[in-house]
Amino acid sequence: MAPKDKTPPNEPFKQALAACVRAIARVPDLEVTYGTDRAALTGHTVRLPEPARKLSRGEAAILRGQSDSLALRLAVHDAAIHRRYLPEGHEARAIYEAVEQSRCEAVGARRMEGVKGNLAAMLEERYVRTRAAEVTDRAHAPLADALALMVRERLTGMAPPPSATALVSLWRDWIEQKAGARLDALETSIGDQRTFCHLVRDLIADLDMADELGEDPDE
Repeated sequence: MAPKDKTPPNEPFKQALAACVRAIARVPDLEVTYGTDRAALTGHTVRLPEPARKLSRGEAAILRGQSDSLALRLAVHDAAIHRRYLPEGHEARAIYEAVEQSRCEAVGARRMEGVKGNLAAMLEERYVRTRAAEVTDRAHAPLADALALMVRERLTGMAPPPSATALVSLWRDWIEQKAGARLDALETSIGDQRTFCHLVRDLIADLDMADELGEDPDE
């Protein structure tokens, strides 16, 4: 009698996912690990949640979205440029970080239809988990999240995920009134991180947070 195959049923998926992460990130020797923590990027190591032994199609798309998000951060993000233009204030910094991640993900969504769907599944699950649809007050609706989703909308043409529609609606009119033109300008620099950073800092100033930017690093 032939010995039973003791390979875990989720192992082929894990191997395929790791290969995709390395390909998108363009880092052949990238370390990809799995565990109980949330998805995270530390140096050149991508940590992903351990997939279920029997993975549904929806669960697989969410996990792919998490891995695509981290891989794109490695592929199109320059950490030195990012640090150079990083604002000093807490809220301005949160906006700057969230919008840069939207830029990275938008690059992949525009180039690869599969990545676009995976990222959409990831975002929908994220805002379902945080119960964003139940938010009725700006005080409980992070401005950084709303702005990042509006930037994603400008860069990809994709509306906010259903689970985050209410959150974005609380801020949309105010943001459009103060910074709509600046949001429109971001699309022209999606592939130029330095120019994009400048525009995001201008956008933050448009939102009455110029005092959180700190000194202009180019002056």
